Amino acid sequence: MLGSLLIETAVVAESEEPMKMIKKMLLSLSAVMLCAIGGCGSAQAPSCTGSSCVCPSGASCDLSQGGCSGGSCSATCTDKNNCIGSCGQSCSLACSNGSTCSVTVGPSASVSCTGGATCHITCTGSCSVGCTGGSTCDLTCAGKSAQTLSAGGQCP
Repeated sequence: MLGSLLIETAVVAESEEPMKMIKKMLLSLSAVMLCAIGGCGSAQAPSCTGSSCVCPSGASCDLSQGGCSGGSCSATCTDKNNCIGSCGQSCSLACSNGSTCSVTVGPSASVSCTGGATCHITCTGSCSVGCTGGSTCDLTCAGKSAQTLSAGGQCP
């Protein structure tokens, strides 16, 4: 794929100035590399055993897929992950080690954001969020604006 993309870019740019051709080739190569590293923006289902789900190292996971889509669930995004989606009532979410978690949690959920993680949490009912270890967190309670958390917070 990469070879054909570079050849196609070179053929299209054949009549252009050499600098323009080099720029097009570098942009094409950059796009391919970003897609390879970032997975082209697609999030996979976490690996689940029953209602215990783990996002594989470095992966992007949609918690709405798999074992966390319904009721009680334990989800971990603890190794430079990008976790999105939602988990239901009594969800327990651990986000750490440079991961980013943008997740909607159900009533009675608990979220732990540690180890330099970034957490954007929306609660549909009561929930608690712990934010420690150099993490950056914000919490949006049902019907309210987002609040930045320094150590943690909760929704009633």
